[in-house]
Amino acid sequence: MNVSASRFGKQRTIDQSIDFASAGPGTPGGTFLRQFWQPVHLSATLKAGTAKPITIMGEKFTLYRGETGTAHVVGYRCAHRSTQLSTGWVRGDNIQCMYHGWTFDGGGRCVARPGERIFGPVDNVGVPAYPTREHLGLVYAYFGPGDAPAFPPFPDFGPEGVVENFAHDFPCNWFQTYENQIDEVHIAFVHSFSGSHQALGRELKLPDTNAYETPYGMVRETRSGDGPMRSTLYLLPNTMRIIIPTFNGLNHIGGWRDSFLTLVPTEDESHILFMTQHAKVSAGERPKWQEAWDAFNARIAASPTPRAVARDVLDGKYTINDVLDHPLLLVIEDAVAQQGQGEIVDRSLERLGRTDVGIVNMRRVFEPELRAIAEGRPTLNWVYSGEPAVRGF
Repeated sequence: MNVSASRFGKQRTIDQSIDFASAGPGTPGGTFLRQFWQPVHLSATLKAGTAKPITIMGEKFTLYRGETGTAHVVGYRCAHRSTQLSTGWVRGDNIQCMYHGWTFDGGGRCVARPGERIFGPVDNVGVPAYPTREHLGLVYAYFGPGDAPAFPPFPDFGPEGVVENFAHDFPCNWFQTYENQIDEVHIAFVHSFSGSHQALGRELKLPDTNAYETPYGMVRETRSGDGPMRSTLYLLPNTMRIIIPTFNGLNHIGGWRDSFLTLVPTEDESHILFMTQHAKVSAGERPKWQEAWDAFNARIAASPTPRAVARDVLDGKYTINDVLDHPLLLVIEDAVAQQGQGEIVDRSLERLGRTDVGIVNMRRVFEPELRAIAEGRPTLNWVYSGEPAVRGF
């Protein structure tokens, strides 16, 4: 359970023994992540009457959408003979096991056992079930103890414009990507292939960075020379709010996107990057935006995944310069840099410098939370107020 408290301004060195990478059940990192709602799937790709297996934070679950349209997350295996539930059928708002037909509702209770003498619901038979909700095109679930926190984890963008969603499979530990997100200096180098952030001018003059703790997580402030301040928000434990350029093919409609990026571990060595973006598209621009959006997603579907491309680049089969026409080049650039550290980076080999102030301060925020969990003490109550990010240049 979280408690309200504050550590603002407190200075400390980072304990090298702290494990920032682990997200599995029973680990401090996994326990911390499970205190929050986590996105698990794109709403648009979960059709009514379908089920599929998912792996989140080192555990396997069953995700299904009832014929009523309601999404549910329940246990991975049937309570009868332990076969995989996602291979069965969705019946109404329930899921039926393909092995012997045992059927469970969205709350995990067994509601039918064909062949048994007791018909109807069975109170002492069931599978685990997890609170499941949807928001801004994503399916969320809560995997922690007790009552789920308030939902949604962040507010809607408002009635104007459109929401775009992406989900990218990343080939490294989630915390490496979160550290990358607070490191704006990398833009001048990692994203020089695509030129995706040229409007920021970071390739001309590297930014000065300030990062500090807030009641919801952190704020990173960056400025190049005498230019305006650019503010980026970090909502603990694993979400960033930022104003960013679009991928190739959409930047002419809707402008830069107000975006939430959430990193959800699948295993310790991999995670899913969920992107929820708001495009300022007027009603008159909707047809052109829809055409561009469909064409962009068709290009993605016809291209190798960023994870596969990054692996081939790291294996020396080709270079990033050979894939400059890939629609997700920006994602590939990050995947190469972050997987290039190793699936789980060895931080004892690092030599941090002045430009790493955001990374150092992020670890200073996480360290006492992970230590508190390891020692059985409460963590802080991280609550997002809805403060927007500020674009700037």
